[in-house]
Amino acid sequence: MRKKSCKFLSLVTASAMMLSMAVTANAAEGDTLTRGEMAKLLVEGAGLSGQVAQYQNQASVFSDVAEDSEYKGYINLAYAQGLVSGTGANTFSPDAPTTQVEAAAAIMQYAGVPDAMLDSWPADYNKTAQKVGLTDGVSYSGSANVTAAQFQAMLDNGADLIGKPYIGITWKANDQDYAGFKAVIEAAGGNPVELDQVTSTAVGYGADGAVQGEYLEDTGMLKQAYADQIKAKNFSTSNVAEVMEGIDGVFFTGGEDVSPSLFAVPQEEANEGEEINATRDISDYTLMAYCIEEDVPTLAACRGMQVMSIVSGAGFIQDIPNYYAQQGAEYNDLHRMPADAPNRDYARHDVDIIDQNSWLYDIVNADTLENVSSWHHQAVGSVEGTDLTVVAKTTYNGVDIIEGVEIQDNTFCLGVQFHPENDCKLAVYDGKPEAALCDLDTCMTFFETLVGYAADKTLIGISWGGDPADYTDIQDIITEAGGVVTHLPQITSYDQAVDAIGAVDGVVVTGGEDINPDLYGEEASPLLEDNTEYRDTRDTSDYNLIKAAVDGDKPMLDICRGMQMLNVVCGGGLIQDLPSYLGTDGDSYRVHRNAPDWARHSITVTDTDSLLYGIVGGTTLDNVASWHHQVVNPERVGEGLTVVAEADGGIIEALEYQANEFTLGVQFHPEADALESDAFMAFFDALLDAAA
Repeated sequence: MRKKSCKFLSLVTASAMMLSMAVTANAAEGDTLTRGEMAKLLVEGAGLSGQVAQYQNQASVFSDVAEDSEYKGYINLAYAQGLVSGTGANTFSPDAPTTQVEAAAAIMQYAGVPDAMLDSWPADYNKTAQKVGLTDGVSYSGSANVTAAQFQAMLDNGADLIGKPYIGITWKANDQDYAGFKAVIEAAGGNPVELDQVTSTAVGYGADGAVQGEYLEDTGMLKQAYADQIKAKNFSTSNVAEVMEGIDGVFFTGGEDVSPSLFAVPQEEANEGEEINATRDISDYTLMAYCIEEDVPTLAACRGMQVMSIVSGAGFIQDIPNYYAQQGAEYNDLHRMPADAPNRDYARHDVDIIDQNSWLYDIVNADTLENVSSWHHQAVGSVEGTDLTVVAKTTYNGVDIIEGVEIQDNTFCLGVQFHPENDCKLAVYDGKPEAALCDLDTCMTFFETLVGYAADKTLIGISWGGDPADYTDIQDIITEAGGVVTHLPQITSYDQAVDAIGAVDGVVVTGGEDINPDLYGEEASPLLEDNTEYRDTRDTSDYNLIKAAVDGDKPMLDICRGMQMLNVVCGGGLIQDLPSYLGTDGDSYRVHRNAPDWARHSITVTDTDSLLYGIVGGTTLDNVASWHHQVVNPERVGEGLTVVAEADGGIIEALEYQANEFTLGVQFHPEADALESDAFMAFFDALLDAAA
């Protein structure tokens, strides 16, 4: 069985495995490593030993490394790779003890820690080594000598960093404990980094880092004059750019109420006296404004969504129970359990996804997300006049509460009022998956999507229409293959289709209903199935999408109905009913559709110069999953299309538009087996490779 993993790491997996190899017997585990020994261990751990002889035959890069030194080749190679540097005056000091910060620097260079995090020696190197988790499990002191065991531990930690994006977790307090959140981000394929506090010169701070009292109202709210300076979003008066150095994406966490003085239309405090943390408000507000302006992939939960909305200028509800009362409606503690509730915990309720053309729908892949973790008494009000799109809500007693907002012009900027991180944490950190009442795979997809956009993964659009259950399978497959999924909207025109494919790197067109024969110039057979108005709507959507993808050479995999429509788009026709065409409704047909499960049969690849041949790796693919009663008419193959596979009886099983880089249609369903079989996952791997 193919296991869940982040496929975008495939290019560096071997390096990561080699980097974490056991330290060889140059030194005992407790012995201090010399700089020469470190260079050797680093080269061996990085899997570069095969190049050592070449560099051993070259002149020493450093004046104090003897030409006959056993370490010369390792030092020369490590230096050429940019993993180590000298100690001044053209020297390396090979017999000197290696400090922990020197070891950390070498490993971070190999692991690809962003240079932006490593500006100042040694301060940035010490700080970053700890921030990115390189020193986890090590009693770290940068100036102390490193032992072989410590070096090995940092090697192992460095292996976990390779090829993954750095996801910042917003600062809450100097004594915060974000171990659970970090575990979730690691499980989603990212490198978690606890961000430093963002500060502003608009206010003064005490020795503890908190905003001094003279800048605050008695309630703890930021005084209006200083709030206005924060709202000016002058990043040069803050350290936000420094805090964000090397960070690829950000997760904004939940927490306290936000100062009403930061609202677009300031309000008096009316939050029933609950805690306001102005120090954190300045940090979160400035960081959110920066992420929005700089288009940093962002996922914001609860307070995080509220900050996103406040920064964007949305209206705000300071207390939901009071808001209900103002609407003349009773409230039932839907969003937060009351303080006197026994075993008080997250409230649980369902959220309605109201925008299918949203990242939230891409993640949830359904109209409802059940049993979300909820803990809030404030909410976003009107988003009119902002760049926000409301994508989810909860309705109780006729009163709507906004549950999701997006800034859809950005790469990825999603805020949710609930806490997907809680259910993930329960499973991956607390070891209590049974307590994760909201669908765990969906909750983890929030973070996998953030990581995907932060890593600039390949974006694959899934065509509109069809069975949502099929979409769930394909979504999981594309994620497994290393991509990010978006659900394409219903397409009503060619121009809209051009815009849609322009926003993605590749396309999957799914199976589904029969195609209206009007599109290929035939009368409808009485055996035509699914002859509905909806089918015609989907025909319009798929036809325009496929035509735009073919015209634009957009990598595309067309499955079952998708392949049939590809043939129609190119001017071809279909056999409207396979049993009639075969002259039987018996065994010959049941190999193509055999309710209630997939039919199974083999296909023969007929073109050894085809994409399909490269994917299959031969001329036969056995046990394909099949469910169809229509096929491409062999006498009406579309212009520019090449038949590249058949089943028994000459049934066309695959078409390619070979003038394009990757336009492949298959009559069978590789998604049925992809998560269990590399042979069928290869179809999606190939699509992503072409799309990348």
